[in-house]
Amino acid sequence: MSSEKYDPALGQLKKCSLTKGQKNLDNVPFRNMGFVVDKVSEDSFYENLLLGLSKVLERSPYVSNLNMNRFQGLRQIEIRNWEHNNAINLPENLKAFYNSSNGFLYTYEFSYQDDSQEGGRGAARQGKIQVNQIGDLVRIYGYETKNTASIEKIGEKHKLNLSKESKVFELCTVDDNAKVALVYTNSYEVPTIWLYSNKNMTFYHIANDFTVYFRMCIAHLGIPCWQYVVSKEGLPEWAKEIFTLLAPGVLNEERNLVEIPKFNVDEVNKIDPGIFLNSSLSSTSLFHSLHQTKSKEKKIKAMPKKQPNSRVIKTIK
Repeated sequence: MSSEKYDPALGQLKKCSLTKGQKNLDNVPFRNMGFVVDKVSEDSFYENLLLGLSKVLERSPYVSNLNMNRFQGLRQIEIRNWEHNNAINLPENLKAFYNSSNGFLYTYEFSYQDDSQEGGRGAARQGKIQVNQIGDLVRIYGYETKNTASIEKIGEKHKLNLSKESKVFELCTVDDNAKVALVYTNSYEVPTIWLYSNKNMTFYHIANDFTVYFRMCIAHLGIPCWQYVVSKEGLPEWAKEIFTLLAPGVLNEERNLVEIPKFNVDEVNKIDPGIFLNSSLSSTSLFHSLHQTKSKEKKIKAMPKKQPNSRVIKTIK
């Protein structure tokens, strides 16, 4: 008997056979290029999605109360209903994401004092990686419009011009003054990800697609307000201090965190921004593969228990 396990190094599922004497698939590890997935489970689904971020944060004395909210995936008809009601098509990678999980919320608390210090932890700030549930993927209004919508690239920066045909949806809230927005310049273009400032009604480009944005969330450890790094105002001083303690060097990193072409497979378990942004993986493969893993888990749980006389296949080493 064999099962399929997600290999993030390859962006696909690989087969893994039962070893002699094992009665279920829970403890069968798949080893490939140093990466080990202990079992096909909901836990491993979310852990693969976060690329091991939880283990990195757990090692910090400044971080506590890590929490993962879990959401049931949507049926295709539910996604199509949302698309029909809003007269646009979601990109394939975002569809695959919602098909696996209707939203995402991973939070933790950061405090400058740890538990070992006198008085315990001080005032905490909440780090988070969030994607709104599809019901909360709502329209944003109030921005300036022009006759023609376009995205102008000026050097390394992008300028967004929206028209009456453009549509903007709230992907998540950053703070009281800003949101992460899914922006359609028109109904037939692929949407891009922007930071929208409520104060001055200005858009700042973050990423060209949802997959890259989600990887950027992980690369920045979900540090609160990290999205301001792309804005004119820049990061608040307190956020810079958190980066100094949790991810020293990230803000001084000169290389582009999105367009790194090379990938060191041996370091796939390490939180190196370069590995999250491997250009060899397609925009949809990550979420499609994780969705397939979750579906496979349900099939495995539904399988009848193996009888004592069942044939056992040894794991190929």
